[in-house]
Amino acid sequence: DKKFLVWVNEEDHARVISMQQGGDFKEVFERFCTGLNKVEAAMKSSGAGFQFSDHLGYLSTCPSNLGTALRASVHINVPKVAVHPQFKKILENLRFETRGLHGEDSDSGIGMYDISNLDRLGFTELELVQQVVNGVNLIIEMEKKLLAGGNIDDLIKKSETVNKK
Repeated sequence: DKKFLVWVNEEDHARVISMQQGGDFKEVFERFCTGLNKVEAAMKSSGAGFQFSDHLGYLSTCPSNLGTALRASVHINVPKVAVHPQFKKILENLRFETRGLHGEDSDSGIGMYDISNLDRLGFTELELVQQVVNGVNLIIEMEKKLLAGGNIDDLIKKSETVNKK
């Protein structure tokens, strides 16, 4: 059913993926943790393991993934928010990055985005997932308000603090 995957030597040494349709982030994260623990146990039983630094966290071939290396993403359709003049500022406030649905350099063009946490370093995996949940919920609230013809200035202001440590 391809809800849990491990890619080896693709872009990173290893990429562990847990995904599913719908909005049950808890189930996806629990599957990720369980699967990752099993992968790590299998590696350790053969004398290997993930590279880890007490100072930098997990090490990978991509410097942007230092720390947890966790990228939690959601595919979301927000055509009204996407054309709002403050869209980039909202993403910056939430510490999010966007991609089109076909990868890092693809363009959405229709308001459908892959939205994910920008940070990897300085947070736990659980904190990063919670930031994505909080921020995506706020973006959905903005989209609903815009669809109803409302103003989102108050929610833009809220985006400045929703994911602050």
